[in-house]
Amino acid sequence: MNRLDTDRSCTGLLSYSRCVCLSLVALLLALPAVAQLATPLPATIVADLGERHATLRSAPGAYQLHATSRTEPASSLRQSGETAPSGLRLLELPAIEYCQLPESQLWGDWITTPSGERAWQGVLQLEEAGWNTLYFDQYQLNRGDMLFITNEEGEVRGAFTEANNVASHSLTTAPLYGERLIVYYYPASGERRVLPWRLSTITTALLTAVGEELPPAVGEHKGPGSPWFIVKGLECAEATVRHPEVERIARSEVLLVVRGRFFSSGTLINNSRQDGEALVLTAAHCLNNSYACRDLDYVRQSAEQSVFYFNYFSPTGDPLINGIEEQTLAGAELVAYNEEHDMCLLRITGVKPDVPQGQCAIPPSYRPYLAGWNAERDFPVPVIGIHHPKASVRRYNRADEKPPLENYDMASVPVRWVNSHLHIKKWDIGTTAGGSSGSGLFDKNHHLIGALTGGSSYCGTPYNDYYYALSEAFTGYPDDKCLKPHLAPTSDQTILEGLDPFAAKPPVRLSHQLYSLMRDSVLVRRDDASIGGVAVRYDIDTSVQYLGSVLVLGAMQEWTPVTLTIYGDEEGKPGKKLYEQTLPRPSYLLVNDAGQSPQQRTLSDAFQAFFPAKEGEPVTLVAGSYYIALEGSEGKALSAPLLMSKAQLHATPYAWHLVGSNWEPAQIDGSPYLGHYWIDPIVLGSLKAGGTSALEPVSEPRVILAGERLYLLLPEAWLVGGAPAEVELYSAAGQRILSLPLTTPRSSLSLADYALQSGVYIVHLTGAGERYNCKLIRP
Repeated sequence: MNRLDTDRSCTGLLSYSRCVCLSLVALLLALPAVAQLATPLPATIVADLGERHATLRSAPGAYQLHATSRTEPASSLRQSGETAPSGLRLLELPAIEYCQLPESQLWGDWITTPSGERAWQGVLQLEEAGWNTLYFDQYQLNRGDMLFITNEEGEVRGAFTEANNVASHSLTTAPLYGERLIVYYYPASGERRVLPWRLSTITTALLTAVGEELPPAVGEHKGPGSPWFIVKGLECAEATVRHPEVERIARSEVLLVVRGRFFSSGTLINNSRQDGEALVLTAAHCLNNSYACRDLDYVRQSAEQSVFYFNYFSPTGDPLINGIEEQTLAGAELVAYNEEHDMCLLRITGVKPDVPQGQCAIPPSYRPYLAGWNAERDFPVPVIGIHHPKASVRRYNRADEKPPLENYDMASVPVRWVNSHLHIKKWDIGTTAGGSSGSGLFDKNHHLIGALTGGSSYCGTPYNDYYYALSEAFTGYPDDKCLKPHLAPTSDQTILEGLDPFAAKPPVRLSHQLYSLMRDSVLVRRDDASIGGVAVRYDIDTSVQYLGSVLVLGAMQEWTPVTLTIYGDEEGKPGKKLYEQTLPRPSYLLVNDAGQSPQQRTLSDAFQAFFPAKEGEPVTLVAGSYYIALEGSEGKALSAPLLMSKAQLHATPYAWHLVGSNWEPAQIDGSPYLGHYWIDPIVLGSLKAGGTSALEPVSEPRVILAGERLYLLLPEAWLVGGAPAEVELYSAAGQRILSLPLTTPRSSLSLADYALQSGVYIVHLTGAGERYNCKLIRP
């Protein structure tokens, strides 16, 4: 049944027939339970939950909810992706919706907690376990009030406070897995009162319904170097980390989850006020249910019920590793919306409260970048796509041919797009897929020129994708249907550079491996009962503020308690303890088809997790050497399967082991280990490139051929003033094979994409008026 054949309400039966060209055969998805702007729970409440958790698991008093609507079986989606016609690239999961929720007094009541506090508690029983997104309206908490949600496993969303109050009086929570949910409200007054919120809707995304379509489990503690994260059919869409030249614009790309079940992409975008406003450009069909629900009230509600995931990228190119899932913001408002171009501009509302006007309210630890843009019809090539196909980690596409402006017609869409879309006739690298909708297309100068509507490209057939053009939706419509009033409110410019809103004191992810040419060469740390902890040395050349750390970990069966500690340097080894923090179990779950229940909290694939610094305890590190350590709790051995480098050598040890009560230079199998464990602190401060002594700048360009990859190292002076450098590759006969911009001192590209024959080639580098040429011999 075509979704347009029947006139029906937007809140009626959910049908998978409206998802065009979406194959879930390759989906390996972990819906994260993340820490959107929330306040840590007080110790008394943590104690209350601990005492009540066991009884709530089997509590008979749960209110049974009945679904309002449910998707069709996932099997209706099975189709051959390689032969599917052109369609929207939105990814939708099977879902259950509960839209007719009872009044709060029917499913909850006031209680006195074991600690003596007055609280409201409600227990809800759902029809089926899944990833649940909760939507509240009439939300207006007083100062000191707290609202939070837990599941049967004791995982928590919140506490949400008055800091989450927005003009729409709505709140959307990040997904929480379970079949039974418990909502708590603690009033600051400690007195019974009318609830300052209403639970209006619950959406349950059913990952288990597509379990048989997922790839085999790959996280069963395989040997060193084995890949953990595989999305079949997307191998041609490389991880963005393989292309450090796009690092800045890649930071502008976000993964969107709308209404708990629609997955797409979007781009943080700059405006001429240069005020860091949290604007996100995406596609209209990402919010109107692929044109099934075109009512503006529905679209505005979709914006309110959106969650934005930052920095969801793999830190390695091979193997791919699940990205950070703790950096999210929730809720947005509609700024501009134009179905004639499939254009949608959002403003994130769930940002940091009490930030002075004119300053960016996105947390610095998220390292946001607001992309620049080009609203002219003329732009330089190649063009680059950054996106989240199939809700996977961030990927890179490139097309060397300039895309023409064309019509884009789809029989399943009630809008005819006339001379509005840039047609990618062929990708030279990569493909898009379901989940790529709304993602950004950038020109050679890294200006945003469009956002993805749809197409039919796949790895085997990388042809025919369509991006709506900024140039066509920039002017010529009322303010709420075009981009200029919001992107260029203070000028008539049609090209604007991007903005790093924290450039004066930038947030930096210090890493010995992320920026390394050898970052893909990794091992998983083995358990060793004789080692109580590991530490990694970082040399900092200026005063910085510590924001938290990212751990890159291999597969594990369960999370064991671990302590993160920062030590000062004392005669070249860890000395005085400066900071200590107990790390909670990562609050999300990975799902595969190996028969493992998501409720078992099985961390079955390699992943990154961000652990923010303790609230209210700012840590300043002056210039010097520091050691970021992980230690087992209560004197036990450290069992965390940290990733570690195989080929990162130093003259002095940067990895240390805690043996007994002493820190000693790391040894593995009796030999010195001079690599690194993968613990990356995030700090605020003006540091040199890479932020540590692991990356020494070069005084002249260096060109390195390693297998099929060409690595380029440039002097920082070549990139002064923000203008990109350029690399060109010529054959011995003088034919130009490629020309690409370089915006960072370290870049790489795959020569496998150009099918080069054996022989001699010429590499030509230019930047800041400097030139460099060298011969490249391909065996």
